[in-house]
Amino acid sequence: MEIAFILIYGSILGLMAPYIISGSENYGVLLPPALALIYGYFVWAVFTWVGLSYNEFWIWAITMLGMPVVMIVGIRIIRHRRLAKETVTV
Repeated sequence: MEIAFILIYGSILGLMAPYIISGSENYGVLLPPALALIYGYFVWAVFTWVGLSYNEFWIWAITMLGMPVVMIVGIRIIRHRRLAKETVTV
């Protein structure tokens, strides 16, 4: 059930991404929520395997605060690489 909150949160981040990060013509509209969801699922799974309970603060804090950070940083890196590659080939 808790993983459903990660899915909903990632979807909300995906809806907000075009307003937070400009230049969506360079990376598309589905990449930001995909990056956030992949990070969220991975971190959640690792912390669950490590033994953190779903009721603990740290599993929620690291997952929920890390998802937008990974989304923004990941998109900026991808956008920068694509723009650099386009300027070299054109």
